Amino acid sequence: MKADSAALKSTALTFVETINAGDPEKLILLQTEDFTLIDMEGDVIRGRQDWSDYFEAYPEYTIHVHHVLRGGNGVAIIGRTTGSHILPEVEEKETVLWTAEIRGDLVSEWRIYSDAGQVEKTLQVTPQVADVPLLQDVALKFVETINAGDPERLILLQTEDFTFTDMAGDITHGRQGWSDYFEAYPEYTIHTEHVLRGGNGVAIIGRTTGSHILHEVEEEWNILWTAEIRGDLVSKWRIYTDFEEAKKRVQEKKKV
Repeated sequence: MKADSAALKSTALTFVETINAGDPEKLILLQTEDFTLIDMEGDVIRGRQDWSDYFEAYPEYTIHVHHVLRGGNGVAIIGRTTGSHILPEVEEKETVLWTAEIRGDLVSEWRIYSDAGQVEKTLQVTPQVADVPLLQDVALKFVETINAGDPERLILLQTEDFTFTDMAGDITHGRQGWSDYFEAYPEYTIHTEHVLRGGNGVAIIGRTTGSHILHEVEEEWNILWTAEIRGDLVSKWRIYTDFEEAKKRVQEKKKV
């Protein structure tokens, strides 16, 4: 059973508040026993983590929340940080994304994406890792194919065990061409604003036009797509939005 949006967001934001407080003991209590942390390099750490060493090394580390989105039982937080291990000049321009899987009132997975590599390249701070453009190219080609409404080519860009998770959290397994959707909404377009990376995952922050969502809501909402890349194919595609909040914003505008 999927939790309601308010409860999910409350759990994720409590997790963020506890990180910002640098409270390792409370942080452990907010994690499931099988908690998984995936850092922005893609390294996977299993089991409850208190991050004591990190808090001690970076006592001013703070997550600044800009947007909170939802996808099924997952919550995505878009923002930035201060006081982290990243160089301050990079941190100032970096966009960071955290995705949290929520089970009950606990966090079962916490994953980090960022565009630090792109910022470092722009600022000429450090050389780029060679595979970053490849990962982004695969994800952006997937977006271009969606925007072209090309179902046959889209299938060719997916692994055989491809998984699609929609914004309600419903999961479809197997290659999908989305022919019916393209036929019903031929003007559907993804507009990319930021591309972030986390290990072999790519996150795309942007907006849409021409979707099944009412135009006035579509203008208001924030949307995020995460793609897991395997080789030169997409193995997972997931959507997060702030749909409910966007509807409320539209309703408030109509009252004015």
